[in-house]
Amino acid sequence: DVDGALVGGASLDADSFTRIFDGAASADARKKVQANGQYSANYLPRELMATEVLPTKNALGESPVWSEVDQALYWVSATEGEVWMWNLKDPPFRRLMGTAVGCIGLLGDSALVVAGESAMLTTSMVSLGNDPTQPIADFASGPQPLVDRPDHMTSTRPNDGRIDRYGNFVLGMYNQYHRAGATEGSNNAGLYRLNARTLMWDNILPYKFRVSNCICFSGDGNTMYFGDTPTRRVYAFDYSPDGPLTNRRLVWTMPADMAGAPDGAQVDAQGKLWIAITGGGRVVQLDPGSGEVEMVVHVDANPTSVTFGAAGLDEMFITTRAPHGGGLWRVKMPYGVRGLPEPEFK
Repeated sequence: DVDGALVGGASLDADSFTRIFDGAASADARKKVQANGQYSANYLPRELMATEVLPTKNALGESPVWSEVDQALYWVSATEGEVWMWNLKDPPFRRLMGTAVGCIGLLGDSALVVAGESAMLTTSMVSLGNDPTQPIADFASGPQPLVDRPDHMTSTRPNDGRIDRYGNFVLGMYNQYHRAGATEGSNNAGLYRLNARTLMWDNILPYKFRVSNCICFSGDGNTMYFGDTPTRRVYAFDYSPDGPLTNRRLVWTMPADMAGAPDGAQVDAQGKLWIAITGGGRVVQLDPGSGEVEMVVHVDANPTSVTFGAAGLDEMFITTRAPHGGGLWRVKMPYGVRGLPEPEFK
């Protein structure tokens, strides 16, 4: 979620850190993106087209997560406080959380951890028999509190997050008034990790930002990606489940003439980084080592986040937001491109 923030002054001084690739400043014509959004004839990434498969009309679809155990996709409509589930065969269904939500993670047995506005919650999405093909019978039973959120600032709320490869929940916050209001332009949001065994929070980033996004992990769990969306930059960090993020390096700066800004992201089995470009109508695949855009998925809507799913983890699911969007989109990946299993909170 970027609340429409597609441009803005940088909240970080990238020049103080190692730069791998700066798409805005590069003179390499092979990587240049023209003002109309098309790539230079000297370098044409592979292009795919996504198709809307569910017209769910989410106000703000976010946080798609695939469960290999359930063979089902979960996602949220953040501002509406909805958690959705779809097994790719039957009609999808939703549960109301009674609060705005930022993101979700798998808990096992068709249950989820939900980052609510005031607390972390848990909820079941199926009937008592734990059959993912059967919606929960008693929709009046609400979510259960797990632990308080990591901060108690009224000017922030949970936004992007994902369970790391070690089973902990990494959660980034969001400056609710970063575009206008009391905290306009302020870097007041933090990045935290909830230990699955102790249920204690750790602050894992030594500075604040405005809008957390792009949180995802390499296959070995030792690299975490992160972006402060208004800066239009994406970073990689060395990651350990027992300490703070270290060794920040710049992976990608969006070219100045490319519309949109980085939102949710995911890593595939080959280690490539896929980023939803909200306001840009596309998802891009990056080589995080060079910053080169290698593939583009076109979405005729406003994409917000991505993940891989289906039986072979070889399909991409893309959430979108209103007004230009709100449905769930899907695209089959080229041969050899697949995702990684999503960890559970444990």
